[in-house]
Amino acid sequence: MPHDKSLEKTPFVVGLIPARGGSKGIPNKNITQLAGKPLIAYTIEAAQKSVFIDELVLSTDSPKIVTVAKKFGLETDMLRPARLAGDRAKTIDVVRYELERLQKKWRRTIDLLVLLQPTAPLRTSQDIDKACDLFFKNKKSDSLMSVYKIEDVHPEIMYRKHGRHLIPFSHTDEKAAQRQNFEELYLRNGALYLLAPKLALQDSRLISAKPLMYVMPRERSVNIDSLFDLQIAECLIKS
Repeated sequence: MPHDKSLEKTPFVVGLIPARGGSKGIPNKNITQLAGKPLIAYTIEAAQKSVFIDELVLSTDSPKIVTVAKKFGLETDMLRPARLAGDRAKTIDVVRYELERLQKKWRRTIDLLVLLQPTAPLRTSQDIDKACDLFFKNKKSDSLMSVYKIEDVHPEIMYRKHGRHLIPFSHTDEKAAQRQNFEELYLRNGALYLLAPKLALQDSRLISAKPLMYVMPRERSVNIDSLFDLQIAECLIKS
């Protein structure tokens, strides 16, 4: 008898946007203007178009961010507690708090949490869905992280300071320093973190020792930490 897929349990997927009000590098960074829209709007819109995300949640301590998010169709029922609002607040603590709160509120288990930082405005709904699809196809994995391939700034061509001189950071001979011999390396871009809730709740971790990787192109991997990053993102959006 063929297996009836309609009887399968549908995974409950929650998107979480952590957006703290304080920011030293760029004041009010999460709602600063980028190509005519608040920075956080890009993440909200991408998540809303995802076919995998069942519920989208904003975690913030800022009434200003709540107001901006509401204009783009995302409402929140409460502010993050003060202990999770300072500079020393860790993302894992925010994730644990929200998972415990939401599962209690909804009285159901969350199967997958998709952490969507608003500082990655060029991440698309297709990125979210492809990453979710990859996660569910690899049933033995409990986490996934988005990355981009390092090509232009590779450790093999870097140098470290040695007194007043420079010495190679990694390579030991001329052959090893040739680009065609470089090992493939990847750098996380902060756009996507997918995790089974038990990883955060039981192990206090966002990413396991060997997470799945979802590779994004460099041009969609801009992470806003400075005004320079903001300028680069704006140029890419306008182009």
